[in-house]
Amino acid sequence: MKAFFLTGSIIFTVLILILAFENIGASMSGLNFLFYPVDMNPTVVILGISVLGIITGVLYHSFLSRILGSSEEEEETF
Repeated sequence: MKAFFLTGSIIFTVLILILAFENIGASMSGLNFLFYPVDMNPTVVILGISVLGIITGVLYHSFLSRILGSSEEEEETF
């Protein structure tokens, strides 16, 4: 499960960074994702990016809690 959480968090972090760096100078009249224009309502785009951020945060939290939790369990068994 650790590998799943780490892989998922890295993938979502890369997606967020792609969105951020491609659209640094863009106004909300035009949005690009992987060099393709996205013609959507700005509210829907912001909501989608927020959901990506929430999923990324959950995956990071799960990954870190697995790492910290496993070290405590190993110490108790020995």
